[in-house]
Amino acid sequence: MLIAVIVFSLTFVFMGIAYQYDNKYTAGPPYGQDGVFAFSETDLDHPIYLIDGWKVRIGGTETTAFIGEYSNYAYLPGGTSPFSTATYAVTLRYTGTPQVLTMEIPEVYTDYTLKINGSVASVTGDGTSVNIPVGNADIHLEFTITNEAHYYSGLIYPPAIGTSQAMTHLFFVRTLIYSVLCISALTLAIYSLALWIVRSKKRLFRHFGFLCLAFAIQCSHQFIWQLGLSSTFWYAIEDTARLLLLAECVSIGILTADLEHLKPYRHFVRPLTLLACAFCFVSVMFIIPGCPSLVNLYGYFIDGYKLTMWVLLAIVAGIGLSAKKSWSTVFILSACGIFGASLFATIGDSNKFEPIYGAWQNEYAGFFMVLIFGGLMVLRNIELIRQEKAFHILELQNRFAVESARQMEDAMGQVRMLKHDLNHHISALNAYFLAGDYERLGAYLNALNEQKTNLKPLYYAEHFLINTILSYYLEMAKNHGIIVSHEVHIPKELSASDADLCTLLSNILSNAVEGCLATPESANRFIKIKLLYKKGNLHINCINSSVLAERNDQKFPTTKKDSAGHGLGIPAIRKIAEKYYGAADICNEDGRFTVNVFLHLNDETRNHTI
Repeated sequence: MLIAVIVFSLTFVFMGIAYQYDNKYTAGPPYGQDGVFAFSETDLDHPIYLIDGWKVRIGGTETTAFIGEYSNYAYLPGGTSPFSTATYAVTLRYTGTPQVLTMEIPEVYTDYTLKINGSVASVTGDGTSVNIPVGNADIHLEFTITNEAHYYSGLIYPPAIGTSQAMTHLFFVRTLIYSVLCISALTLAIYSLALWIVRSKKRLFRHFGFLCLAFAIQCSHQFIWQLGLSSTFWYAIEDTARLLLLAECVSIGILTADLEHLKPYRHFVRPLTLLACAFCFVSVMFIIPGCPSLVNLYGYFIDGYKLTMWVLLAIVAGIGLSAKKSWSTVFILSACGIFGASLFATIGDSNKFEPIYGAWQNEYAGFFMVLIFGGLMVLRNIELIRQEKAFHILELQNRFAVESARQMEDAMGQVRMLKHDLNHHISALNAYFLAGDYERLGAYLNALNEQKTNLKPLYYAEHFLINTILSYYLEMAKNHGIIVSHEVHIPKELSASDADLCTLLSNILSNAVEGCLATPESANRFIKIKLLYKKGNLHINCINSSVLAERNDQKFPTTKKDSAGHGLGIPAIRKIAEKYYGAADICNEDGRFTVNVFLHLNDETRNHTI
């Protein structure tokens, strides 16, 4: 809980700083009054924001208001519906050297016409800025805005005016910030969805991918407006993306808390959150344009949805705390803190916040949650890699166990055959001896000795796992016509873990077999393997014939045709050597690939982890 409080406080402080120092409404004088906005040349050291003093006329009623005071026409004096036409007018009174200023046209959600001194200067889709000559006389600005579909109506955000240099700087910084937000989120979305496919459809990565995608869409409004592509369809997508982002946050929290199997989530929470997203899209596209009186209900629905998602995240975090899932609960609590700070900041700004250079408060919160859950994805991916590694080692051990059972069966068959033939061999040897035919006796003994040499070894080492691995790979090598020699002197038990021994020896021998098979059939294919243990130190030496390959960046390339995903054996060998405070020396010279590995095995390394 302390984590949530800390994150909430830090996020709230950050948003407070943004409100104070990156907010058009707190940027300071000059201010407009009674339809006139007066400013001088000395005020142009930074962009000026035309917030106060606008004359707003709807129907036959005129009032003075600041931009952002009324979110739709229904709230204006004399307004009865968000769907109507209103005029916003202000006179610019400039004192100073005549010059041409640039005015930013803020995002207008519906159709508009901008007139400067009675002449049309810009209409919907024309662009985001106009040039205004000042200094010779007052300049009269008039926005005529008609709303027939959107729940926001009128001039919601204040225009900004300044020198071309100041406005270019403003446009550049803002575009840069939104580019970083969009591109980073989109990159994470693609990467996470790719992981979802690679990781056998792990749903956690799918939810994070859609979360990032929703955030990227949410932050694209800056570019959509600049390109003149704003429309009811786009606003429906943008609002839906905001709701989907919160729905995916809840789903990620539930998955990390291992609650996805619960029926309330599968049959109630998840379907309803997705249904809410669909309802949002349908409302903006069809319901609000068809029934304007429902616009306020839609606002209550959005607020209720956000509050519900925050409560669900808090409940999931509480369940995680009670179940002592500490590592995942930290991220969920952090997301709760960020989300909560965003809600409080949005309520507290009372429609008096619009960023100058940066992003909106909910966009900062969304980006922070992307980072928080991104950290969660990294840890989960590391965990999955470890699980896959453990599963792979277990798979190898099982395969070696099966191979060991097969070898035991073969050995028992050999023993039965030897036992069956033993009496015949004794009778024949006895007959040659009694007959004094020592020449045939010697030849018979040589033949028996050759048969004994050709018999498969019953075991290579007393250590069960090492014996199994040696049996598997060395027999494989012999079956391919590779000459094998071995020297093994190790105890029945070693302090190194079976998983590490399995990874180490399997990589060494599999590389050796592959290296031999990569050489021409006419070449001298051989493998020489030694395992020696003395005074707590294990020495593994393996020499095999190989093709001399070029080295790149101090790495040995794989000899496999499908090189993708291979070539990781050498780093694994080095890593295990480092784990046991040893060393690994690998050399490929003159057609001989040599691996020397030293491990210090004692009580200190028994439980050591990388």
